[in-house]
Amino acid sequence: MKKNNIIYGLAAAIMLPAMVACSSDYLDEAPLTGISSETVSGSEKGAEAAVTGLVRQMQRQLDDLKNGNLNASGESFFANLYGEGLGADANIGEITNYANSSCNPNNLRSITGWWASWMYEYCYSIIGSANSILATIPESDLSDSQYWMKACALTMRAHCYWRLMEVYGPRWVDSDNGNAYCLVLRLNANEPNEHPFNTANEVYDQMYSDLKTAIDCFSKTTKERGEDLFYPDKSVAQGTLARLAMLKNDYTTAQQMAHDARQGYKIMTANQYLQGFSVTNDEWMWAPAMDPLGIYYWGFGPHYACNGHYVKSWGYSCSMDYNLYKHLKVTDVRSRLYFGPLVVDFEPEMAEKYGITKADFFDSKVTLQTKLGVSITSTGKSPSGKNLDMWNFIMAYGKTFNSMRPEDIKGIYQTNTKGISMGVQYKFQGLDDGYTSCWPPYMRAAEMLLTEAEAAYHNNDYTTAQNCLKELMANRDETYEITATGEALLEEIKLQRRIELWGEGFCWFDYKRWNQTLERKTWDPDDLENCGGWPNTLGWEFTPDWMNGWRAAVPRSEFTYNKEADASLLGL
Repeated sequence: MKKNNIIYGLAAAIMLPAMVACSSDYLDEAPLTGISSETVSGSEKGAEAAVTGLVRQMQRQLDDLKNGNLNASGESFFANLYGEGLGADANIGEITNYANSSCNPNNLRSITGWWASWMYEYCYSIIGSANSILATIPESDLSDSQYWMKACALTMRAHCYWRLMEVYGPRWVDSDNGNAYCLVLRLNANEPNEHPFNTANEVYDQMYSDLKTAIDCFSKTTKERGEDLFYPDKSVAQGTLARLAMLKNDYTTAQQMAHDARQGYKIMTANQYLQGFSVTNDEWMWAPAMDPLGIYYWGFGPHYACNGHYVKSWGYSCSMDYNLYKHLKVTDVRSRLYFGPLVVDFEPEMAEKYGITKADFFDSKVTLQTKLGVSITSTGKSPSGKNLDMWNFIMAYGKTFNSMRPEDIKGIYQTNTKGISMGVQYKFQGLDDGYTSCWPPYMRAAEMLLTEAEAAYHNNDYTTAQNCLKELMANRDETYEITATGEALLEEIKLQRRIELWGEGFCWFDYKRWNQTLERKTWDPDDLENCGGWPNTLGWEFTPDWMNGWRAAVPRSEFTYNKEADASLLGL
């Protein structure tokens, strides 16, 4: 990390939208200081330009963080890479393909490796830009646009420290009540890099303060973001505070903030849930800008949408691991987004037409285990017999999605040489815009609803926890009834969170926060009740004490350019 990579100039933040396609030049530029604070905070247009440059860093391409076919491209990339790539619930796809090499979680322990530096540099670059904006805002007598700009910058800074604490910080139970050292708090523009590590309490206290100030500033401004959901607002600040509070096991704050954050948002309907997560709806609280932003094929869609540009080219897509899939019910609308035995139940006529039964998904003549996972059709080069029937079945089923084109289905499956993965997903569907764009939300009401439920449980408010589940499931499964109590209620909340937020980047982070063993269960057709869908080569088990409590190493660059950074304080 070069010195100027930590603290960025204000001009860079303003100019970023025009530079996202080639971020390495931007990162190597020395900060420009010839722009006065009046240019930024003296007018509504100046404030909007500064905040636009700040928030759109969440979707920029980071050429200098490229590693083979993994090119860092913003928030969605990092959420998926860490949250899903290290988790137990998303199998197959680009992440799993690299699981034994660049995506091996053991790489988090390398101070010179990509994994240790990716999230670090991404977050501190945004923190530096936020600090540059905050430096232009006076202490008092703020204008309407200055209140808004301050609120946005503080929210973005807190969001990035939340991410850093997820990856580099200790679990609260491992933090000595917050006294453990973990990160460097950088709060001022153009300050020297030299700064000792701060404790978890110092980080949490500062971010709580930032977000409470942001919430207050959002309440004082009349500026609204309208349809531009890539700007944060009061609800996003509240939701970010709820996320931080969950890391701290501060369930009182988390329950209240999650509840407040989701007010005014509607849980998406069953039909909306099936629309591909490419178009905003009334549940989305915070979302990327719905345009390529100059990163073209390095966006989320080409790599992770079921019809993504690279998915079609390489011949495999991400799938829900069988260990989670088997908890789905045919009455649950979410089950329709994953190709597995339940499709036979809700498409009986189609299944009959192609002669497919639920047993065929587990027939050893049809199902096999490969280095990429469990395939239910052998390979797609020359399918015949039952394999061909399964090919035709999945092609017919794929055409039931309105947002999918016939050529997409053919591109994914008929030319696929890897076979059809058990539980292959249709949740993320790329748009027909040349880049198969698909930008899942950064935050939505269902996440806040499940956070409220989990926090309420820990607050012994079991009625609220149950009611939150009922509110969610009323839009997912009309037959759903919640009768669980005690520990079973908590496990039900966790299960619904894993299903609802699958593929959105929460899995590994949640398991770390839960202080819970994460197991990638391997495929065993003779023990379907207990098995998962992972191949034997990737059957891992991570206990809570593994990898120093699942903490990534602070990159060597921090110690190179920060002489006050004492590695011994981190216990790494």
